[in-house]
Amino acid sequence: MGSYFTQVFKRAGHKVIIADKGTKLTNEQLAQKADVVIISVPIHRTREVIRSIVKHVRKEAVLLDLTSLKQFPLKEMLKAKSDVIGLHPMFGPTNPLEGQTVITCPGRGKRWYTWLKSLLKAQGAIITELTPKEHDKIMGIVQGMVHFADIAFGHALKELKIPIKKFIRFAGPASELKIAFSARLLAQDPQLYASIELENPEALRAIKQYAKSIQKLMKIDEKNDLKSFVEYFNGASKSLENYEKKAFDDTNYLIHAILERRKRQKEIELLGKKKTKAPQNNIEVAVLGPENTFSDLAAQKYLKKEKNSGKIGYFASVPDVFDAVTNGLAKKGIVPLENILQGSIRETFDELHGRAVHIISKFHIPIHHSLVALPGVKKKDINTIASHAQALNQCSNHLRKLFPHARRVGSPSTFAAYVSIVGENDRHTAVIIPDEIAQGLGGNILSSRIENNKGNQTTFVVIKKGKARLLTKSDTKKKYETSLSFSFGEDRPGALFSIFKIFADANINLSRIESRPCKENIGKYIFFLDFEGSPGDPITKKVLSEMKKKVAAFKLLGVY
Repeated sequence: MGSYFTQVFKRAGHKVIIADKGTKLTNEQLAQKADVVIISVPIHRTREVIRSIVKHVRKEAVLLDLTSLKQFPLKEMLKAKSDVIGLHPMFGPTNPLEGQTVITCPGRGKRWYTWLKSLLKAQGAIITELTPKEHDKIMGIVQGMVHFADIAFGHALKELKIPIKKFIRFAGPASELKIAFSARLLAQDPQLYASIELENPEALRAIKQYAKSIQKLMKIDEKNDLKSFVEYFNGASKSLENYEKKAFDDTNYLIHAILERRKRQKEIELLGKKKTKAPQNNIEVAVLGPENTFSDLAAQKYLKKEKNSGKIGYFASVPDVFDAVTNGLAKKGIVPLENILQGSIRETFDELHGRAVHIISKFHIPIHHSLVALPGVKKKDINTIASHAQALNQCSNHLRKLFPHARRVGSPSTFAAYVSIVGENDRHTAVIIPDEIAQGLGGNILSSRIENNKGNQTTFVVIKKGKARLLTKSDTKKKYETSLSFSFGEDRPGALFSIFKIFADANINLSRIESRPCKENIGKYIFFLDFEGSPGDPITKKVLSEMKKKVAAFKLLGVY
């Protein structure tokens, strides 16, 4: 914690000097030089160190400590002539200061105390003031008794001789969380926890009461006394009744986070196993997952139109969808090409140019969003809005108007945000999800069709492995669109204009022109072009033949 607060004071612009075992500067010399003298040593050395420096601290300075106990350090520090403050940061050195509680026990003087509170608050700390006696009494419970319970719990598991792997395997998430906190504590320095318990008389008082409570419950269990158990349980519950709801929500959040972390780990392991096996060609359409997203709705719409009941496979990214198609894991892929408001999907364009696939179809789906919360949650309860970044942008006007102060939180997908609030029982977050999905979830729809532009839509393309087919003459009677990509070997004035001129002279309408930086050749660009017609038409064939002479690279992306 000494190293931690060194950084806290440096960030505030102060010069910090340190006296430690290996420094030339002694404790006494530091005490004489510094305006702010902070003692950060193990609890069992605190009394000795304070006594060695109190007479050296200047009257106009301030003396502080960072100890977990407060009565005996304050008593010793008040022997100095300076201002005195006791500090107890209620967190470890791996945590950021913002949002953390720092308990202060003012001993003497106001000037330095006001300065210190200001400095800590400026970095986001929450300041709570207690007398040294109040502090040690509370710490006897929240540290002494709680640590005692965790240590004894670990010891009991050892005596029961059940291997932890076996125990964890059959523990529910809440039980495992209890074991995890015990294991977290037991992985640390026993000297620290010994000092917290053995040096605080209030801890022993709390522990004795804890032991009495355990004995009482054991007697109830031995007698198999259901009535007494219920009375005991309800009595225990009353002491926590104002905290129970918050505790339930917070632990739900932790459990959900742990389960999600494990799910990701399992997915990584499965991915590793899949790479060692031959791909299974049983997916009809690969899409950007998870389920219940606009990509999923696009896949369902496509299969319904094709009267195809094939399987949809969900993948983590646009490149993964292309992988599934090129590796034969899926027969086709459906990927977003462009949103009318947010523009082109760059990953799709990059993959279309670089992969051995072609476009066989293009279609649009309307984008309508709903704002959804858990059942019973009202608009006034909401302080956070979560969704995919594009959905947040597409609904920005509605959010600015009705939730101007709510923070925005990005999520991997619209539906992933909903899964999170359900898993965490988060009653202060609303999520933006597709209208069609929202209708069937049973959540509380706070608002429907909240998108900025009611005509919002996303264009999707269907991709297939292999080269685009050249259409025959009979095919050209239908209306077709052709997509292609090309690049130039070197920059020269009028190069792009010369391509446009070929199409203009042939009276062929260009419906899109895009450019993307070339990944393989920095500074060069790849151009994407769509036009009305097909390469099977004699005029179009001639145009493409002329075009190929003027470019360094050419790819027919699709005819559809």
